[in-house]
Parts: sequence; C-alpha cells; structure tokens
Amino acid sequence: MLVFFCICFYFFFKYFQSNIEKEITNIIKETQVDIINPKFTINTKGEGITISANEGHFLNDNEILLKKNVKFFSDNFNIESEDVIFNKKNMTASSKNSSKFISGKATILSIGFEIIDNGNKINFNGKSKIIIK
Repeated sequence: MLVFFCICFYFFFKYFQSNIEKEITNIIKETQVDIINPKFTINTKGEGITISANEGHFLNDNEILLKKNVKFFSDNFNIESEDVIFNKKNMTASSKNSSKFISGKATILSIGFEIIDNGNKINFNGKSKIIIK
C-alpha cells in the first residue's frame, strides 16, 4: 500500500512540475523581445525622421516589427501607432493599425499608413478622418 501511495505521489508531482515548466516556457516565449526601446533616425531629403517604440522584433534580415507606442517624429510631423513594420533596406514603414498623424493644425486619423520613397511620401490607408483646427 505504501509503495502504491509513493508511486501515485511521484506521478502526481511530475505532472504538476511538467505543467509549471510548460507555463513558464510559454510566458518566456510570449515576452521574448529582440530589441527593447529601439530608437533610430532615417534621413530624408528635407529632414530626419526619428522612430521609437517599446519593443522590436526581427522578422527577417530587412524587416523589424516595432510594437507598443510606436512614434515617428520630425520637426514637421508626428505619427503614432501600435504595430509598424519597418524595412531598413528600402527605408519604408507600414502599419495596418489605427494611426494618428499630427502636423501643425492638421490631424489625420487612419486605419494604417505607409511611408515610402525613403520617407518622402506618406500614404494613409483605410477609413481616414482629417481634422483641421
């Protein structure tokens, strides 16, 4: 009887230990970040655009997924979004999430954007709203 109880206890202990290890592994995988607080500048013909975020994840050799509080800012404008894919080879960026563009007295709210032509052109995607003060 004691042997049976010990065997049951052993398997019971192993089962819970295994589940705890799986949960810890999942938490580590979910929170894995390649870059913490990335910040860099791209130079365009007229100005530099500084880009910052809370997290960065390398998608491949050229693309970085910037996440959480992503900001593009220069002397002339600001863009804010939550997830942006930045292509360092082509110097382009795109987002399919809600975005806010502010320049002077104009604000554009859109469902995503793309920065093309080495940062010289910005296209707003999806349903967009322009607010002029």
